[in-house]
Amino acid sequence: MLCRLLPLPDPMRRRLFSVFATVCLSLAASTVTFAENFPRPAALQPAVDFWTRVYTEVDTRSGFVHDADSVGIVYETLSLSGDYYADKRAMRAAKARYRKILEGLAADRDNPSAEAQRVLALWGPDVTDKRLREAARSVRFQRGQSDRFKAGIIRSGEWNDHIEQVLRERGLPLELGVLPHVESSFNPAAYSKVGAAGIWQFTRSTGRRYLEVDYVIDERMDPFAATVAAAQLLEHNHQLTGTWPLALTAYNHGAASMRRATTELGTTDIETIIEQYNGRRFGFASRNFYPSFLAALEVSSNRDKYFGTLQLTPPVAYLEVELTEFIGAEDIAGALEVDLGVLKQHNRALLAPIWQGNKRIPAGFTLRVPRDRLGVDPQLVLASIPEEKRFDEQTPDLYHTVVRGDTVSEIARRYGHSIRDVAAMNGLNRRYTIRVGQVLRLPYEGDPALLAIAEQTAARAVEETPVIEVDAARETLPGEPLPQDALADAETPAQSIEGPPPEETMLSAMAEEEAAPAVELLADPSDYTVAENSSIEVQAMETLGHYAEWLDLRASQLRRINGRRYGVPLVIGQRLKLDFSRVSPEEFERRRVAYQKDIQQAFFMARQIQGTRKHVVRQGDSLWELTRQQYEVPMWLLRQYNPELDPDRLQLGMVLVIPMLKDA
Repeated sequence: MLCRLLPLPDPMRRRLFSVFATVCLSLAASTVTFAENFPRPAALQPAVDFWTRVYTEVDTRSGFVHDADSVGIVYETLSLSGDYYADKRAMRAAKARYRKILEGLAADRDNPSAEAQRVLALWGPDVTDKRLREAARSVRFQRGQSDRFKAGIIRSGEWNDHIEQVLRERGLPLELGVLPHVESSFNPAAYSKVGAAGIWQFTRSTGRRYLEVDYVIDERMDPFAATVAAAQLLEHNHQLTGTWPLALTAYNHGAASMRRATTELGTTDIETIIEQYNGRRFGFASRNFYPSFLAALEVSSNRDKYFGTLQLTPPVAYLEVELTEFIGAEDIAGALEVDLGVLKQHNRALLAPIWQGNKRIPAGFTLRVPRDRLGVDPQLVLASIPEEKRFDEQTPDLYHTVVRGDTVSEIARRYGHSIRDVAAMNGLNRRYTIRVGQVLRLPYEGDPALLAIAEQTAARAVEETPVIEVDAARETLPGEPLPQDALADAETPAQSIEGPPPEETMLSAMAEEEAAPAVELLADPSDYTVAENSSIEVQAMETLGHYAEWLDLRASQLRRINGRRYGVPLVIGQRLKLDFSRVSPEEFERRRVAYQKDIQQAFFMARQIQGTRKHVVRQGDSLWELTRQQYEVPMWLLRQYNPELDPDRLQLGMVLVIPMLKDA
């Protein structure tokens, strides 16, 4: 309005008008860009409003009893006591009460109680009995987040500048920088039920694509490194899905699911996908991820409106030094005259074995020290550390081979470590499940008695390892050798235990009752699901022998079903019919994803994706030459960045996206 009504002035005012008009046009352009990148369909507004209320009206000592499908229908604001078990009982009782009311209304609306009338009014006069019965099955509780969101805004000041810089450098929308509000409330120590970590909540398998993730260093916990990785993943998702709403939803639910949704529904419209997609794991968290992002964007952009004036944590000015040798944390802290706790606070990627003195800070690690804590060049100070405290290699590890009867608790006790340390060092799941023949890594502090125990156990494991019969008809894909570990996958389970759950610092607004499914391969767009007609799409590194093994069948039976001759290789992208007479489709998918996950995790233990480049196919190019010689990228990874690629139809002028790799 001001841009239109400003009167035409004298020359001085005309210059001012010119500048002001430019600003107005720029703002208008950015508004259009925002609306295009992040549409807000009217049908999603009730969900956006609901999450805005969750983020601003109720704190973690209260929450909403509401409908899971129509989240704008809120039955009650429930106050909590802070006692975990008492609160769970209160939630269950509240949900049961509204289920009973809704079931009663669906059966008979004559002479309802005052409470039932209130509930019915929330649904409006046109609600059907069928919808009320459905509502009785979808009563849900959502804990409030206002205190956490406010704390997250304050914390975000430490990293906002870095996040904006990374997004600008990659040409990505700056609005993506609010995603940590949804994921973690900018808590760098956040750790979810499914093992996602840091402000960007990377799972271990996805994080390893871009970051160093092991038991000594976990860059998921470093907001600076993780921000670069998150930008890469979001950019990759956008390339695969074509829109930012889908790219964001893929961040939570996986690129493969979003591509499958667009194919099944024939649209990339986020409103249609949220309302109509019936993917097996596309549940409450995934459907609400984009609306919650829009709500977080609204709240963080108008924080004064919702929380008043806040003093944000300022960014820290750092001095950085890259270590050229392996040095103990205490030796570095002593040389720099900096408290060990300060080093730990500002170098979050370094894990407990470093700070406990069991491991050294690795050579090549870039150490951050607050500039105001040092008056000298840290490089010079570290160079003064005595030679006997600087090493060419890391402190060695001990390796225990799991034998029948082993449990994580028993192994930890035997070697003098905690259960959680053993689990963290080996990436074990929440149930601490291990299997016979599995090799566990343990800290070794030089005790020869422990080394002898490990050697004796390894010898016993060799005796117990079963012989695996390999189908002689197992076929490999052209140019893709079968990994040796795929031929000796002894799945005999060792005794497992249900250990205590990890400390819950997950701050996602949707993690009250159910965590999002543990999607194993979030960044992998390959379709590993079974279609309704019992067919699958062949993916790289898979053979007919694999499918037979996962189905508990012989490969010859699958060849017969598909009319295939012996010795004819599979082709990536073709579809095969399968027989699920012995194994369910769900179990087949689990085994298949576990196999692919193992391949990818092994690869990303040694390599990381640092960016992409484009390659225009020229005369004489072949996928073998491109993947094996020119770029040294495995076929399965190349296809993840070019999911529509048909390996048998490489055409001149075709543009391929090539992931650029570096040593981990």
